[in-house]
Parts: sequence; C-alpha cells; structure tokens
Amino acid sequence: MRICIDDFALKRRHRYGTVMIDIDTGRIIDMIESREKDEVMKWLAAYPCIKVVSRDGSQQYATAIRQAHPNAIQVSDRFHLVKNLTDNAKQHISKIITASFRIRAEEGNCGVSGGYWDKAGFDRANLPERAHVSKTEKKRALVGKVHTLAAKGFSISEIERELGITGPTIRKYINVDFNPAHKDFGSKRDSKIKPFTSKIDAMLIDKCKFAEIEAVIRADGYDGVISTIRMYATRQRRIINDTKFQALGKTELIERKWVMKLLYQPIEKVKGITESQVERVVNEYPVIGILYDIVCSFKEIMFTKRVEDLDAWIETVTQYGIDEINSFISGINSDLDAVKNAIRYDYNNGLAEGSINKLKVIKRIMYGRCSFRLLRNKILHREFL
Repeated sequence: MRICIDDFALKRRHRYGTVMIDIDTGRIIDMIESREKDEVMKWLAAYPCIKVVSRDGSQQYATAIRQAHPNAIQVSDRFHLVKNLTDNAKQHISKIITASFRIRAEEGNCGVSGGYWDKAGFDRANLPERAHVSKTEKKRALVGKVHTLAAKGFSISEIERELGITGPTIRKYINVDFNPAHKDFGSKRDSKIKPFTSKIDAMLIDKCKFAEIEAVIRADGYDGVISTIRMYATRQRRIINDTKFQALGKTELIERKWVMKLLYQPIEKVKGITESQVERVVNEYPVIGILYDIVCSFKEIMFTKRVEDLDAWIETVTQYGIDEINSFISGINSDLDAVKNAIRYDYNNGLAEGSINKLKVIKRIMYGRCSFRLLRNKILHREFL
C-alpha cells in the first residue's frame, strides 16, 4: 500500500487531525483526531501493508512512520521543500532591502523616477504651510459670509441657522479685530527631544532600531512621549535616505515584491521589473543573485532527478553563510533520505492537499455542530459509496 498523510485543522491553532489517502485510488482511507507522534504511530501500525508514505517535512510524522514501519519508504513532498527554500530566501531579501528601494538609473534615464511621492511639483517641506494657507482661506471666506449676513440685519440666531455655526463663534467672527490665521503658526517651541537629537542621528546612521533609540535616550533622561521620538526618527531617516539618493545621482524606484516574484517565476512573466533593472539590483546587492542561483539550482535537482547532485549542492550553498538558507539546509539534513526519495520518486502530497480541501468543505457544511466521529463517518461513507 502506498499512502500520503497530512494534518488538517479541527479548530485552527487549537486542535488538529491527521488524514490518510491511498495514492493509487485517491481515496481517503482513514483519519484520526490527533497529529501527535504516539497517536499517529499507533494508527499507522494498524495498517501493516504500508510500503510507501509521502508526507510534508514534519519530524513528528517522520518519527511515527519510522517506528510503525521501519522498512517503509518515506518521501518528502517536493512542493513543500521548494516553498520552504523560497520562503527562507524571501526572509533574507526582506532583511537587506526595504519594500521600495532605489538603484542607479540606466544611462540616458532622465532623472529620478518612481512612485507617487516622486511626482513633479510635490514639495514635502512646504506641506504644513500649504495646509495652513488653505485652512486660513476657508475660515476667511466663512468670516466674510458672517459679516455679509450681519450687514443685512440678520440676528445671531438667524446667522447660526443659515451657516450651521454656533453663536459664540459668530460673535468672535463679527469682531473686526478677528484674524483668521492661526496666531501660533510658524512659531517654534523648545522641544524635550532637542538635547538628544545628535545621539538619535548617530544611532540612525548606525541603523539602530526605534526601540533601541528609545531605550538609550530614556536612560539619558528623556521623559517625553514616545510619539515625539518616532516622529523625529522618521523625519531624520527620510533626510538620511534623501542624502544617500542624491549621492547616487540619477536613481529609480524598485518595488521589493517584484524582486521576490523572480524566486517563483522567470523574468518574462514578472511585469514589474525588467532584465536591465534585475542586473542593476544584483550589482548593488550581490547576495540576491546568489539566492536566485540557490533556488534555481535546487529546483533543477528536484525536477531532473539528479539525486547525486544534492550533497554537492548542500556543501556549496553552506559556504555562502546565509543564515536563513543554512536553517533550511539543517532541516533537509535531518530528513535527508526522505528528501532524496522526493527526487527519486514521483510521489507527492498533492492528493492529501486536495482531499483536505474536500474535507474542509464538508466540515463547513456541517457548521461545527458535530463530533469528530460523525465527521469521520461522513467522510469515509462518501469515499466508499
């Protein structure tokens, strides 16, 4: 008998079960209300004819199968192997580049280009002044309406009903000395953050995290609110980044999601980035090119059935010293036979994934108003009708 097993949620993050599918017939054979090693081992031992088991990378399942059927061939699922590797590669990319980042523009590219905030005419520095002017003009227009109605002989209550503003506000607006502009606009007050700005700037250049900056300046005596630190740090980060971009000269904005997409699809199927841009990204961040090579070479080994190349791949990739990739390699080293069997054989957990989707539909139809025993009976009855 050749089977694949996988877990499914009875109550997400709380209770899980395990389902067993016959690879030859595609039918669910059985299911239990647990995914713990001992329970799964006892359950599998009740089926002495099992020869091949396809599974994901769960070490609990691996141990349970080994104890119940020492001679059975265990096959790790290729999809999960490739997904784990690409997810680890994405984690490392997220560490080295932000969601949007800049690279040198191609020769002949006309200046800095990019997203919304790079549109011509947008001046971040003048934003508070523009907002103040706009607000003042609106208030001046409202004051003018109040004066017009008062000149026509409208009473305070009539003006209140006409314009929808309160009596005290109307009396304030009628006063000839009233100035619509905010009296404190443009004035600067001493800030509690000011004595600590030089230290914050130095820590930002060293790429310290916000929590680290807060801890240091509070230890030095800062007793203001957290939002002031955050606002100052955010503004200074922007200034530092702008300075860096000016040093680069002509730049263009690249979104990280398109760089990550290349881990899954060839360049011609990724619409948000060109081959030229990929080359310049790799020139500035060589480790991204290394990650692409790692993922592509692993996929090639997986799908061309070159089992003999896996050990050499592991040895080569380990030398790069990328923590996330080394974590993945530690995982496959602990399950190396099953990983090599994934290359040798065509078995996979596709049937298990499809059966669990079917199981979830039935569970939702039952709307949680039944026991596991009833769910199991319903599934098995349906499978063997």
